[in-house]
Amino acid sequence: LLWGLYRYRINQIKKLNRVRNNISRDLHDDIGASLSNINILNELAKRNTDNPAKSKEYLDKAGEDIQGISESLSDIVWNINPKYDNLQHLFVRMKRYAADMMDGKGISYSINFPEGGVVVKLAMEKRRDLYLVFKEAVNNLVKYSEAKNALIQISYQGKEMIMQVKDDGKGFSINNIKSGNGLNNMEQRALAMGALLTVQSGPGQGTEIVLQLKT
Repeated sequence: LLWGLYRYRINQIKKLNRVRNNISRDLHDDIGASLSNINILNELAKRNTDNPAKSKEYLDKAGEDIQGISESLSDIVWNINPKYDNLQHLFVRMKRYAADMMDGKGISYSINFPEGGVVVKLAMEKRRDLYLVFKEAVNNLVKYSEAKNALIQISYQGKEMIMQVKDDGKGFSINNIKSGNGLNNMEQRALAMGALLTVQSGPGQGTEIVLQLKT
């Protein structure tokens, strides 16, 4: 009994340390870099007070970075809250993010996610990586695809969840852009989740990103 309690305690400590390390990395990578950039942009704005248009450009960019920091902090706080372990909560957040991004770019879209009924829980680390892969895929679609239409959906096949982000945009050559546009980050996060990520695209053929994850 004592050995079992000891192992449980050790596992809890390891889990807590993983949480702390993840938060530390997110704060350093996402927020620390943005704060440094904001300081630089503010300094550049000061140096260009005699050029109002240029100064405004720097301040506008600093404002975008501040908005990004706010979103990153919201993601961190949301992710560590155990009441959001149920994937239905994650789906609501994902749909809101995708809709806001598509509406802002004027892209016609269809979002199909499982509605109620099926209750699936995912460990915090996997939930975080799933959300970040999704955000990266949607962000790339909005920024680079020049698409008119997009399909975003999640479905279940047995115990496997399948996430699809597809557009009818300009596409790209996989071989030429493999290391760009966050694809490496998505691949690494998929690997950490034990998921399979496939990317299909070609010039003039649109892009389709599919993630297959055992739940």
